[in-house]
Amino acid sequence: MKDTIKMAISHFFIITVCVTAAIGFSNLIAGNTEGYPQEFPLHLLLIGATSALPSLLFYFRKEPSRKQFLLRVILHFLCIITIVMGEGYLLKWYGSFAEAAIIAGIVIAVYIAVWLITMHSNNKAEQGINEALKNFNNDEAEETDSV
Repeated sequence: MKDTIKMAISHFFIITVCVTAAIGFSNLIAGNTEGYPQEFPLHLLLIGATSALPSLLFYFRKEPSRKQFLLRVILHFLCIITIVMGEGYLLKWYGSFAEAAIIAGIVIAVYIAVWLITMHSNNKAEQGINEALKNFNNDEAEETDSV
């Protein structure tokens, strides 16, 4: 559970940075020069925090089957899109279907970015663990050979 909480906290920061970047780039591309309300940074933190909570769906007592994992990924995505679009509606981020579609597109892009960053981080950790095990096994073999 401790690792899952660490992952949720990590996701909070990744999501917050990715959402901020996505909004910045979309405004740059669209040429939006309109200012945001003072509370807007707090909205981003709220989105980051509430979007990180569904990461707890990935807490497993035992290794899930491929089907169980895929089901949780789908459920996770549906939770994220519902949370963000719901908060976006309440915070008046969009007023038309086209604006809602843009927000949904940003959510999908951020979701993919978070998955890619998480996969990269997990792969690096896995490589480190494998290297440590390999070194440990080599050290063990050398000790046995020298005895």
